[in-house]
Amino acid sequence: MASIAQFGVLDRQTTNRERWTTFVALFLFGFTASCNLFKASPTLSYIGADLGLDAGGLGLIMTFYSICALIMAYPGALIMRKVGVKAMVVASCAIMVLGTAVSALSTGSGMFLFGRAVEGVAYGLICVCGPNILPRLFPRKQMGIAVGVWSQWIPCGTIIAFFLAPMIFDATGDWRGVWYVSLALGVLALVLLIALVRMPKVNENEIVDGNADVVVKHGKQFFGSALAVCIVFMFWCYLYLVNINGMYPTFLQDVKGMSVFDSSMLPNWLAIITIPVGIFAGVISGRFPIRKWALVVAYVVVGAIFFFLAFTPGTDASSSWAFCVIMGLCASFVPTYTRGIVPVFCTNSFKCDMALGTMAFVTGLAQVAAVVASMSVASIGWFANAQYVCAPLALVAAFCVLVLVKDDRKVVALRAEEDRLNLIEAGVAVDPEPASGRVPAPASAPDGAVASKA
Repeated sequence: MASIAQFGVLDRQTTNRERWTTFVALFLFGFTASCNLFKASPTLSYIGADLGLDAGGLGLIMTFYSICALIMAYPGALIMRKVGVKAMVVASCAIMVLGTAVSALSTGSGMFLFGRAVEGVAYGLICVCGPNILPRLFPRKQMGIAVGVWSQWIPCGTIIAFFLAPMIFDATGDWRGVWYVSLALGVLALVLLIALVRMPKVNENEIVDGNADVVVKHGKQFFGSALAVCIVFMFWCYLYLVNINGMYPTFLQDVKGMSVFDSSMLPNWLAIITIPVGIFAGVISGRFPIRKWALVVAYVVVGAIFFFLAFTPGTDASSSWAFCVIMGLCASFVPTYTRGIVPVFCTNSFKCDMALGTMAFVTGLAQVAAVVASMSVASIGWFANAQYVCAPLALVAAFCVLVLVKDDRKVVALRAEEDRLNLIEAGVAVDPEPASGRVPAPASAPDGAVASKA
Protein backbone atom coordinates (compact mmCIF):
# COMPACT_ATOMS: atom_id res chain seq x y z
CA MET A 1 0.00 0.00 0.00
CA ALA A 2 2.89 2.33 0.79
CA SER A 3 4.39 1.84 -2.66
CA ILE A 4 1.04 2.58 -4.31
CA ALA A 5 0.74 5.75 -2.24
CA GLN A 6 4.06 6.95 -3.71
CA PHE A 7 2.78 6.65 -7.29
CA GLY A 8 3.24 10.09 -8.85
CA VAL A 9 4.97 11.53 -5.77
CA LEU A 10 8.22 13.40 -6.54
CA ASP A 11 11.39 13.32 -4.44
CA ARG A 12 11.07 17.09 -4.10
CA GLN A 13 8.41 19.80 -3.96
CA THR A 14 6.51 20.50 -7.16
CA THR A 15 7.27 23.57 -9.24
CA ASN A 16 4.51 26.05 -9.97
CA ARG A 17 4.25 24.71 -13.52
CA GLU A 18 3.89 21.13 -12.26
CA ARG A 19 1.15 22.19 -9.86
CA TRP A 20 -0.89 23.74 -12.62
CA THR A 21 -0.36 20.95 -15.18
CA THR A 22 -1.55 18.52 -12.48
CA PHE A 23 -4.52 20.81 -11.89
CA VAL A 24 -5.37 20.81 -15.62
CA ALA A 25 -5.49 17.02 -15.71
CA LEU A 26 -7.64 16.91 -12.57
CA PHE A 27 -9.98 19.58 -13.89
CA LEU A 28 -10.53 17.72 -17.19
CA PHE A 29 -11.43 14.62 -15.21
CA GLY A 30 -13.85 16.54 -13.00
CA PHE A 31 -15.34 18.39 -15.96
CA THR A 32 -15.92 15.12 -17.83
CA ALA A 33 -17.56 13.54 -14.77
CA SER A 34 -19.87 16.55 -14.47
CA CYS A 35 -20.64 16.41 -18.19
CA ASN A 36 -21.51 12.71 -17.78
CA LEU A 37 -24.05 13.63 -15.12
CA PHE A 38 -25.97 16.05 -17.31
CA LYS A 39 -25.37 14.56 -20.79
CA ALA A 40 -28.44 12.35 -20.40
CA SER A 41 -30.91 15.19 -19.77
CA PRO A 42 -31.40 16.44 -23.37
CA THR A 43 -31.95 12.91 -24.73
CA LEU A 44 -33.86 11.21 -21.92
CA SER A 45 -36.97 10.48 -23.97
CA TYR A 46 -34.95 8.92 -26.81
CA ILE A 47 -32.97 6.74 -24.38
CA GLY A 48 -36.25 5.58 -22.84
CA ALA A 49 -37.79 4.76 -26.22
CA ASP A 50 -34.71 2.81 -27.31
CA LEU A 51 -34.23 0.84 -24.10
CA GLY A 52 -37.85 0.42 -23.06
CA LEU A 53 -37.82 2.70 -20.03
CA ASP A 54 -41.13 4.27 -19.03
CA ALA A 55 -41.50 7.73 -17.49
CA GLY A 56 -40.68 6.43 -14.02
CA GLY A 57 -37.67 4.57 -15.32
CA LEU A 58 -36.25 7.71 -16.91
CA GLY A 59 -35.77 9.21 -13.47
CA LEU A 60 -33.50 6.28 -12.59
CA ILE A 61 -31.00 7.43 -15.22
CA MET A 62 -30.10 10.42 -13.06
CA THR A 63 -30.81 8.76 -9.70
CA PHE A 64 -28.43 5.83 -10.26
CA TYR A 65 -25.64 8.29 -10.99
CA SER A 66 -26.32 10.40 -7.90
CA ILE A 67 -26.84 7.55 -5.43
CA CYS A 68 -23.43 6.06 -6.18
CA ALA A 69 -21.88 9.51 -5.80
CA LEU A 70 -23.54 9.75 -2.39
CA ILE A 71 -22.28 6.34 -1.28
CA MET A 72 -18.68 6.98 -2.34
CA ALA A 73 -18.20 10.35 -0.59
CA TYR A 74 -16.66 9.23 2.71
CA PRO A 75 -15.01 6.03 1.45
CA GLY A 76 -13.34 8.09 -1.28
CA ALA A 77 -11.67 10.40 1.23
CA LEU A 78 -10.41 7.51 3.33
CA ILE A 79 -9.21 5.42 0.38
CA MET A 80 -7.25 8.35 -1.04
CA ARG A 81 -5.42 8.72 2.26
CA LYS A 82 -4.29 5.10 1.93
CA VAL A 83 -3.48 4.72 -1.78
CA GLY A 84 -2.35 8.27 -2.54
CA VAL A 85 -3.62 10.94 -4.90
CA LYS A 86 -2.43 9.71 -8.30
CA ALA A 87 -3.45 6.09 -7.83
CA MET A 88 -6.87 7.27 -6.66
CA VAL A 89 -7.62 9.62 -9.54
CA VAL A 90 -6.26 7.26 -12.22
CA ALA A 91 -8.36 4.39 -10.87
CA SER A 92 -11.42 6.66 -10.58
CA CYS A 93 -11.11 7.85 -14.16
CA ALA A 94 -10.66 4.29 -15.39
CA ILE A 95 -13.89 3.39 -13.58
CA MET A 96 -15.63 6.30 -15.31
CA VAL A 97 -14.42 5.17 -18.74
CA LEU A 98 -15.63 1.65 -18.03
CA GLY A 99 -19.07 2.88 -16.99
CA THR A 100 -19.45 5.07 -20.07
CA ALA A 101 -18.43 2.20 -22.35
CA VAL A 102 -20.90 -0.20 -20.70
CA SER A 103 -23.80 2.23 -21.17
CA ALA A 104 -22.80 3.05 -24.75
CA LEU A 105 -22.74 -0.63 -25.71
CA SER A 106 -25.82 -1.63 -23.72
CA THR A 107 -28.69 -3.42 -25.39
CA GLY A 108 -31.13 -3.21 -22.49
CA SER A 109 -32.10 -0.91 -19.65
CA GLY A 110 -30.47 -3.03 -16.95
CA MET A 111 -27.04 -2.91 -18.57
CA PHE A 112 -27.46 0.80 -19.30
CA LEU A 113 -28.35 1.65 -15.70
CA PHE A 114 -25.46 -0.47 -14.43
CA GLY A 115 -23.12 1.63 -16.58
CA ARG A 116 -24.65 4.81 -15.17
CA ALA A 117 -24.07 3.53 -11.64
CA VAL A 118 -20.41 2.80 -12.44
CA GLU A 119 -20.04 6.32 -13.88
CA GLY A 120 -21.60 7.66 -10.69
CA VAL A 121 -18.94 5.93 -8.58
CA ALA A 122 -16.25 7.94 -10.40
CA TYR A 123 -18.29 11.14 -9.99
CA GLY A 124 -18.55 10.55 -6.25
CA LEU A 125 -14.81 9.94 -5.99
CA ILE A 126 -13.77 13.12 -7.83
CA CYS A 127 -16.39 15.13 -5.89
CA VAL A 128 -14.53 14.43 -2.67
CA CYS A 129 -10.98 13.87 -3.95
CA GLY A 130 -10.73 17.01 -6.09
CA PRO A 131 -11.18 19.57 -3.28
CA ASN A 132 -9.08 17.41 -0.92
CA ILE A 133 -6.18 17.35 -3.37
CA LEU A 134 -5.91 21.15 -3.64
CA PRO A 135 -4.58 21.82 -0.09
CA ARG A 136 -2.01 19.06 -0.65
CA LEU A 137 -0.89 20.48 -3.99
CA PHE A 138 -1.02 24.25 -3.53
CA PRO A 139 0.48 26.44 -0.79
CA ARG A 140 -2.04 28.49 1.14
CA LYS A 141 -1.24 31.71 -0.76
CA GLN A 142 -2.39 30.06 -4.02
CA MET A 143 -5.47 28.34 -2.65
CA GLY A 144 -7.82 31.21 -3.52
CA ILE A 145 -7.26 31.06 -7.27
CA ALA A 146 -6.97 27.24 -7.28
CA VAL A 147 -10.31 26.79 -5.50
CA GLY A 148 -11.88 29.55 -7.61
CA VAL A 149 -11.04 27.74 -10.84
CA TRP A 150 -11.76 24.25 -9.49
CA SER A 151 -15.25 25.28 -8.37
CA GLN A 152 -16.22 25.78 -12.01
CA TRP A 153 -15.99 22.09 -12.92
CA ILE A 154 -19.72 21.53 -12.52
CA PRO A 155 -20.78 24.75 -14.35
CA CYS A 156 -18.40 23.88 -17.21
CA GLY A 157 -19.73 20.34 -17.43
CA THR A 158 -23.30 21.62 -17.33
CA ILE A 159 -22.74 24.11 -20.14
CA ILE A 160 -20.97 21.67 -22.43
CA ALA A 161 -23.51 18.92 -21.79
CA PHE A 162 -26.51 21.13 -22.56
CA PHE A 163 -24.83 22.69 -25.60
CA LEU A 164 -23.15 19.65 -27.14
CA ALA A 165 -25.54 16.80 -26.36
CA PRO A 166 -28.36 18.16 -28.60
CA MET A 167 -25.85 18.99 -31.34
CA ILE A 168 -24.27 15.53 -31.25
CA PHE A 169 -27.69 13.90 -31.21
CA ASP A 170 -28.82 15.94 -34.21
CA ALA A 171 -25.62 15.07 -36.09
CA THR A 172 -25.67 11.33 -35.35
CA GLY A 173 -29.38 10.69 -34.88
CA ASP A 174 -28.56 8.44 -31.92
CA TRP A 175 -28.18 9.10 -28.19
CA ARG A 176 -25.19 6.75 -28.22
CA GLY A 177 -23.25 9.37 -30.15
CA VAL A 178 -23.28 11.53 -27.00
CA TRP A 179 -21.86 8.60 -25.02
CA TYR A 180 -19.10 7.93 -27.55
CA VAL A 181 -17.95 11.56 -27.40
CA SER A 182 -17.91 11.50 -23.60
CA LEU A 183 -16.04 8.18 -23.78
CA ALA A 184 -13.33 9.87 -25.85
CA LEU A 185 -13.17 12.70 -23.30
CA GLY A 186 -12.81 10.16 -20.51
CA VAL A 187 -9.95 8.38 -22.28
CA LEU A 188 -8.21 11.71 -22.86
CA ALA A 189 -8.62 12.60 -19.18
CA LEU A 190 -7.17 9.22 -18.17
CA VAL A 191 -4.11 9.69 -20.40
CA LEU A 192 -3.48 13.18 -19.01
CA LEU A 193 -3.85 12.00 -15.42
CA ILE A 194 -1.23 9.30 -15.98
CA ALA A 195 1.10 11.69 -17.81
CA LEU A 196 0.74 14.92 -15.83
CA VAL A 197 -0.23 14.33 -12.21
CA ARG A 198 2.71 15.06 -9.94
CA MET A 199 2.44 15.43 -6.17
CA PRO A 200 5.05 17.05 -3.90
CA LYS A 201 7.33 15.02 -1.63
CA VAL A 202 5.67 16.68 1.36
CA ASN A 203 2.07 17.84 1.09
CA GLU A 204 1.83 21.62 1.10
CA ASN A 205 -0.70 21.55 3.95
CA GLU A 206 1.91 19.77 6.10
CA ILE A 207 4.63 22.43 5.73
CA VAL A 208 4.90 26.14 6.49
CA ASP A 209 4.82 28.72 3.71
CA GLY A 210 6.01 26.28 1.05
CA ASN A 211 9.19 25.49 3.00
CA ALA A 212 9.60 21.69 3.03
CA ASP A 213 12.15 21.95 5.85
CA VAL A 214 9.58 23.36 8.26
CA VAL A 215 6.87 20.87 9.14
CA VAL A 216 3.69 22.52 10.35
CA LYS A 217 2.70 22.16 13.97
CA HIS A 218 -1.05 22.31 13.80
CA GLY A 219 -2.67 24.92 15.96
CA LYS A 220 -6.32 25.24 16.83
CA GLN A 221 -8.67 23.37 14.51
CA PHE A 222 -12.16 24.75 13.81
CA PHE A 223 -13.70 21.46 12.69
CA GLY A 224 -17.17 22.44 13.93
CA SER A 225 -17.22 25.50 11.68
CA ALA A 226 -15.85 23.48 8.74
CA LEU A 227 -18.48 20.79 9.21
CA ALA A 228 -21.29 23.34 9.59
CA VAL A 229 -20.49 25.25 6.42
CA CYS A 230 -20.25 21.98 4.45
CA ILE A 231 -23.56 20.65 5.78
CA VAL A 232 -25.25 23.96 4.95
CA PHE A 233 -24.03 23.48 1.37
CA MET A 234 -26.77 20.84 1.07
CA PHE A 235 -29.35 23.65 0.95
CA TRP A 236 -27.46 25.25 -1.91
CA CYS A 237 -27.31 21.99 -3.87
CA TYR A 238 -31.02 21.40 -3.37
CA LEU A 239 -31.85 24.90 -4.60
CA TYR A 240 -29.39 25.06 -7.48
CA LEU A 241 -28.80 21.53 -8.76
CA VAL A 242 -32.36 20.29 -8.17
CA ASN A 243 -34.71 23.26 -8.49
CA ILE A 244 -32.73 25.11 -11.18
CA ASN A 245 -30.61 22.66 -13.19
CA GLY A 246 -33.18 19.91 -12.85
CA MET A 247 -36.57 21.65 -12.93
CA TYR A 248 -36.25 25.18 -14.29
CA PRO A 249 -36.40 24.25 -18.00
CA THR A 250 -39.70 22.46 -17.38
CA PHE A 251 -41.09 25.52 -15.57
CA LEU A 252 -40.01 27.79 -18.43
CA GLN A 253 -41.73 25.54 -20.95
CA ASP A 254 -44.95 25.00 -18.99
CA VAL A 255 -45.43 28.49 -17.51
CA LYS A 256 -43.42 30.92 -19.65
CA GLY A 257 -44.14 29.17 -22.94
CA MET A 258 -40.50 28.82 -24.00
CA SER A 259 -39.26 26.28 -26.52
CA VAL A 260 -37.15 23.31 -25.44
CA PHE A 261 -33.98 25.00 -26.73
CA ASP A 262 -34.67 28.40 -25.11
CA SER A 263 -35.69 26.84 -21.82
CA SER A 264 -32.35 25.01 -21.68
CA MET A 265 -30.26 28.00 -22.71
CA LEU A 266 -31.58 30.42 -20.08
CA PRO A 267 -30.27 28.35 -17.13
CA ASN A 268 -27.10 27.84 -19.16
CA TRP A 269 -26.49 31.60 -19.02
CA LEU A 270 -26.58 31.28 -15.26
CA ALA A 271 -23.66 28.85 -15.45
CA ILE A 272 -21.83 31.02 -18.00
CA ILE A 273 -21.97 33.99 -15.62
CA THR A 274 -20.70 31.79 -12.81
CA ILE A 275 -17.41 30.83 -14.44
CA PRO A 276 -15.57 34.19 -14.77
CA VAL A 277 -17.10 35.69 -11.64
CA GLY A 278 -16.33 32.52 -9.67
CA ILE A 279 -12.67 32.67 -10.65
CA PHE A 280 -12.61 36.34 -9.66
CA ALA A 281 -14.21 35.41 -6.32
CA GLY A 282 -11.41 32.93 -5.72
CA VAL A 283 -8.74 35.51 -6.49
CA ILE A 284 -10.11 38.12 -4.10
CA SER A 285 -10.61 35.52 -1.36
CA GLY A 286 -6.86 34.99 -1.39
CA ARG A 287 -6.36 38.68 -0.63
CA PHE A 288 -9.37 39.46 1.54
CA PRO A 289 -10.74 36.84 3.99
CA ILE A 290 -14.43 37.62 3.48
CA ARG A 291 -15.74 34.12 2.89
CA LYS A 292 -18.10 33.85 5.86
CA TRP A 293 -19.84 37.17 5.28
CA ALA A 294 -19.99 36.67 1.52
CA LEU A 295 -21.76 33.34 2.12
CA VAL A 296 -24.26 34.94 4.50
CA VAL A 297 -25.08 37.71 2.02
CA ALA A 298 -25.28 35.28 -0.92
CA TYR A 299 -27.75 32.99 0.87
CA VAL A 300 -29.93 35.96 1.86
CA VAL A 301 -29.96 37.20 -1.74
CA VAL A 302 -30.84 33.71 -2.99
CA GLY A 303 -33.77 33.63 -0.58
CA ALA A 304 -34.99 36.99 -1.84
CA ILE A 305 -34.80 36.13 -5.54
CA PHE A 306 -36.53 32.79 -5.02
CA PHE A 307 -39.34 34.62 -3.23
CA PHE A 308 -39.76 37.47 -5.74
CA LEU A 309 -38.31 36.39 -9.12
CA ALA A 310 -37.65 32.70 -9.66
CA PHE A 311 -40.99 31.02 -10.40
CA THR A 312 -43.41 33.88 -11.02
CA PRO A 313 -46.75 33.16 -12.72
CA GLY A 314 -47.59 34.52 -16.16
CA THR A 315 -45.78 34.42 -19.49
CA ASP A 316 -43.52 37.45 -18.95
CA ALA A 317 -39.94 36.07 -18.78
CA SER A 318 -38.21 39.24 -17.55
CA SER A 319 -38.28 38.02 -13.94
CA SER A 320 -36.72 34.72 -15.05
CA TRP A 321 -33.88 36.54 -16.81
CA ALA A 322 -33.27 38.71 -13.75
CA PHE A 323 -33.34 35.64 -11.52
CA CYS A 324 -30.78 33.75 -13.63
CA VAL A 325 -28.37 36.71 -13.73
CA ILE A 326 -28.50 37.29 -9.96
CA MET A 327 -28.42 33.57 -9.22
CA GLY A 328 -25.35 33.26 -11.44
CA LEU A 329 -23.56 35.88 -9.34
CA CYS A 330 -24.46 34.04 -6.12
CA ALA A 331 -23.37 30.74 -7.67
CA SER A 332 -19.97 32.31 -8.25
CA PHE A 333 -19.40 32.76 -4.52
CA VAL A 334 -21.18 29.96 -2.64
CA PRO A 335 -19.34 26.84 -3.93
CA THR A 336 -16.00 28.66 -4.19
CA TYR A 337 -16.09 30.09 -0.69
CA THR A 338 -17.49 26.92 0.90
CA ARG A 339 -14.61 24.86 -0.50
CA GLY A 340 -12.08 27.60 0.16
CA ILE A 341 -12.91 28.22 3.80
CA VAL A 342 -12.50 24.60 4.95
CA PRO A 343 -8.67 24.35 4.60
CA VAL A 344 -8.44 27.62 6.56
CA PHE A 345 -10.47 26.15 9.41
CA CYS A 346 -8.72 22.77 9.36
CA THR A 347 -4.99 22.58 8.66
CA ASN A 348 -5.05 19.04 10.00
CA SER A 349 -5.38 16.98 6.81
CA PHE A 350 -7.67 14.30 8.26
CA LYS A 351 -10.18 16.85 9.57
CA CYS A 352 -10.02 18.77 6.29
CA ASP A 353 -10.65 15.56 4.33
CA MET A 354 -13.63 14.61 6.50
CA ALA A 355 -15.21 18.07 6.23
CA LEU A 356 -14.82 18.16 2.44
CA GLY A 357 -16.04 14.57 2.31
CA THR A 358 -19.18 15.79 4.06
CA MET A 359 -19.55 18.46 1.39
CA ALA A 360 -19.45 15.76 -1.31
CA PHE A 361 -21.90 13.61 0.68
CA VAL A 362 -24.52 16.34 1.05
CA THR A 363 -24.14 17.20 -2.66
CA GLY A 364 -25.21 13.67 -3.53
CA LEU A 365 -27.88 13.70 -0.84
CA ALA A 366 -29.45 16.84 -2.28
CA GLN A 367 -29.47 15.37 -5.79
CA VAL A 368 -31.12 12.18 -4.59
CA ALA A 369 -33.76 14.38 -2.89
CA ALA A 370 -34.90 15.63 -6.30
CA VAL A 371 -38.07 13.58 -5.92
CA VAL A 372 -39.02 15.74 -2.91
CA ALA A 373 -38.87 18.88 -5.06
CA SER A 374 -41.04 17.25 -7.73
CA MET A 375 -43.62 16.24 -5.13
CA SER A 376 -43.61 19.74 -3.65
CA VAL A 377 -44.26 21.36 -7.04
CA ALA A 378 -46.98 18.83 -7.83
CA SER A 379 -48.63 19.51 -4.48
CA ILE A 380 -48.49 23.30 -4.10
CA GLY A 381 -47.34 24.61 -7.49
CA TRP A 382 -44.22 26.33 -8.84
CA PHE A 383 -44.73 29.73 -7.21
CA ALA A 384 -45.67 28.45 -3.75
CA ASN A 385 -42.77 25.98 -3.77
CA ALA A 386 -40.38 28.85 -4.48
CA GLN A 387 -41.85 31.15 -1.84
CA TYR A 388 -42.63 28.76 0.98
CA VAL A 389 -39.97 26.05 0.53
CA CYS A 390 -36.98 27.34 -1.42
CA ALA A 391 -36.76 30.89 -0.06
CA PRO A 392 -36.98 29.80 3.60
CA LEU A 393 -34.32 27.13 3.04
CA ALA A 394 -31.93 29.80 1.74
CA LEU A 395 -32.59 31.99 4.78
CA VAL A 396 -32.03 29.04 7.12
CA ALA A 397 -28.69 28.48 5.39
CA ALA A 398 -27.74 32.14 5.91
CA PHE A 399 -28.68 31.97 9.59
CA CYS A 400 -26.68 28.76 10.14
CA VAL A 401 -23.55 30.25 8.57
CA LEU A 402 -23.99 33.44 10.59
CA VAL A 403 -24.33 31.60 13.91
CA LEU A 404 -22.29 28.41 13.51
CA VAL A 405 -19.34 29.42 11.33
CA LYS A 406 -16.36 31.35 12.69
CA ASP A 407 -15.24 34.53 10.93
CA ASP A 408 -12.40 33.52 8.61
CA ARG A 409 -10.68 36.89 9.07
CA LYS A 410 -9.82 35.93 12.63
CA VAL A 411 -8.73 32.43 11.61
CA VAL A 412 -6.48 33.75 8.81
CA ALA A 413 -4.77 36.07 11.31
CA LEU A 414 -4.32 33.15 13.71
CA ARG A 415 -2.81 30.97 10.96
CA ALA A 416 -0.36 33.73 10.01
CA GLU A 417 0.81 33.97 13.63
CA GLU A 418 1.13 30.18 13.86
CA ASP A 419 3.23 30.13 10.69
CA ARG A 420 5.44 32.92 11.99
CA LEU A 421 6.10 31.14 15.28
CA ASN A 422 6.78 27.85 13.51
CA LEU A 423 9.31 29.54 11.21
CA ILE A 424 10.99 31.18 14.21
CA GLU A 425 11.19 27.88 16.06
CA ALA A 426 12.76 26.23 13.00
CA GLY A 427 15.36 29.00 12.76
CA VAL A 428 14.13 30.11 9.34
CA ALA A 429 12.92 33.49 10.61
CA VAL A 430 13.99 35.75 13.46
CA ASP A 431 11.57 37.10 16.04
CA PRO A 432 12.03 40.89 15.92
CA GLU A 433 10.42 41.28 19.34
CA PRO A 434 11.24 38.27 21.51
CA ALA A 435 8.94 38.01 24.44
CA SER A 436 9.51 35.84 27.47
CA GLY A 437 7.01 33.12 27.94
CA ARG A 438 5.85 33.11 24.30
CA VAL A 439 5.71 29.62 22.83
CA PRO A 440 5.45 28.33 19.26
CA ALA A 441 2.18 27.06 17.87
CA PRO A 442 1.08 23.92 19.71
CA ALA A 443 1.89 20.57 18.16
CA SER A 444 -1.68 19.44 18.59
CA ALA A 445 -5.07 21.05 18.66
CA PRO A 446 -6.53 22.06 22.02
CA ASP A 447 -9.25 19.48 21.58
CA GLY A 448 -6.59 16.77 21.57
CA ALA A 449 -6.46 16.22 17.79
CA VAL A 450 -3.01 15.06 16.74
CA ALA A 451 -1.45 16.34 13.52
CA SER A 452 -1.50 13.68 10.85
CA LYS A 453 0.09 13.35 7.46
CA ALA A 454 -2.05 12.72 4.44
